[in-house]
Amino acid sequence: MKRYTAYIIPIIAALFAASSCAGWLSVDSEDRILEEKLYSDKDGFYTALNGVYIDLVNANLYSGKLGASTPDILCQYYNTSADSHIYGSLAQYQAEAKRVNVDEIWSRAYFLILNLNKTIWHCEDKKGRVLNDTDYNIIKGEALALRALLHFELFRYFGPVFSSSPGTDAIPYVTSSDPQVNPVLKATEVASLMLSDLDESMRLLKTSDPVISSGKNEIDNGGRNLYNYRNLRMNYFAVKALAARVNMYLGYSNYRERALELAEEVISEAAEFFPFTTREEANGQAAVGTPTSSAEDRVFSSDILFAVYNVKRGADIYEKYFSNTLEIKQLLSMTENGFNALYPEESDLRRSNQWQRRKDPLGNDIMCFVKYEAMEVSGKNYPYMIPVLRMSEMYLIAAECYATLPSSKDETLAYERLNAVRNARQTSSVSSALEANIEYEYMREFAGEGQMFWFYKRQNSKTIPAIYDRSQAAVNVQNSNGYMFVLPQSEDGFRK
Repeated sequence: MKRYTAYIIPIIAALFAASSCAGWLSVDSEDRILEEKLYSDKDGFYTALNGVYIDLVNANLYSGKLGASTPDILCQYYNTSADSHIYGSLAQYQAEAKRVNVDEIWSRAYFLILNLNKTIWHCEDKKGRVLNDTDYNIIKGEALALRALLHFELFRYFGPVFSSSPGTDAIPYVTSSDPQVNPVLKATEVASLMLSDLDESMRLLKTSDPVISSGKNEIDNGGRNLYNYRNLRMNYFAVKALAARVNMYLGYSNYRERALELAEEVISEAAEFFPFTTREEANGQAAVGTPTSSAEDRVFSSDILFAVYNVKRGADIYEKYFSNTLEIKQLLSMTENGFNALYPEESDLRRSNQWQRRKDPLGNDIMCFVKYEAMEVSGKNYPYMIPVLRMSEMYLIAAECYATLPSSKDETLAYERLNAVRNARQTSSVSSALEANIEYEYMREFAGEGQMFWFYKRQNSKTIPAIYDRSQAAVNVQNSNGYMFVLPQSEDGFRK
C-alpha cells in the first residue's frame, strides 16, 4: 500500500518587497496572473526566492524546531526536570510530545518547497528571455539547494535511521510546481533525489557564484544586494558543505568517502573567505575597540557558511527559551555540573561568550544560554544571524572520517582536523580518545544549532547522555523508535 501526502497553495501573495531584507510585497487578484507578473523580470525572481529565505526564520523552522529548541531538547542539552516543565515530556521522548512538537515542521517546509518549485520551473521557462546565464545559475542553484535542505530536515525527522533501515518509507520528495498528492518514497529514493539536487546546484553555482572568487561580499550597496552577503544565501561553499553533511548522515562507507571529499574541498577552497572567529571578534573588541559584552559575536559569524537572518532573533529565540526572566518550568538551561563538564577549559570561547551566570526570578544562580540574546552592533549582521552551516562542521566531518573509515583511516589527519577546531575556539589540543573527543566537540560547537541529536541518530546510539548534568542518567533510545517521528495527523486524510 502506498502512502500519499497533500500540499498547500503557494505564497505568491506573501512575498517580500524589493527593499533589502525586510518588508513584504502585497500583490493583487488571481494567483496565475500574479505569478506570471511576479516572474516577468529578474527582480521578481529574487523577490520570490527571498520570500523563502525570510520564512526560514519561522518558529517551526530555524528560529526553533530545526534549531535551538526541539532537537537540542531531545539530545539533553537542557535541564527539564522541574515539576511540570513544559518540555519535560519531550525530553523523555513521550510519543504525544514528539508528535505535537514536529507537526508544523512538515506543513511549513512543504509550503516553502512548493514555492521553490515554482521558482525552479520559471527559471527554465524564462531562461534567455528574462534571466541571463549568471542570474539563471544563481537563482536556480540556490532554489535547488534550499529544496534539498528542507527535504533533508524533514528526512532527518520523519525518515528512518538510514544506516540500519535504508529501504524504509521516509517522506515525499516534491519536485512539482503544482499542489498535488505525492507518494511517500523509500529512504534510498529520497537520498538519491537530495544528492541529485545538490550536485546540480553545485554545478550551476560553480560557474557564477561570486563567493568563489570574492567571498561573502558583506557590502551594502543600498540596493537589492543580489550578489552580496553570500553567507546569508545558499552559496556554492554552503551547498558543498550541505552535501557533505547529507552524505555523512547517510552513513555507509561510500557516502562517507564522498562526505570526506566534499569536506576537504570546502576546507581547502573556503577557509580564506570563512576564517575561524578570533577572540577579539568574539568578545566585541573588533567591533567597538574594546571587549564589550553587548557587542560580542556570540555566534562566531566569520566561519558561518550559511545563516538565516532574523531581526527579531532575541525575542524569537532567547526570550522564548533561554532568558533568565522565564519561570523554571519554561527555562532551558543546564546545571553548573553540566556546564563545567561540557566546557572544562576556561579559555574556551564558547564557555565565555555563549553562556553567562545570571539570577532567575527566584534569585537563584543559573547558567544562562545567551548565544541568541538581542543586541545591536552598528554595521554588523551577527546579532541577527542563526547558523545553519559552518566551517567547523567540515573539520569535524573530516576528523570523524579519518578516524573511522578503513579506506581513509589516518589518525594523524583526524587529530589535525579535530584540533584545528579546538584551537580556533581557544582550547588545547588532544592526542587520545579520538572518537570521544570528536563527539564532545560536536556538543560544544553546535549548542543551540540543532545538530547534536542528528549526530546520535545517524550513529543509531542506544543512549543519549545528560549533557545538562553529567550526574544524571542517560536517556535510553530503544530500537531506533526514539529517533522516529510519525507523519502529522493532518496528513491522514490524504493517504491511500
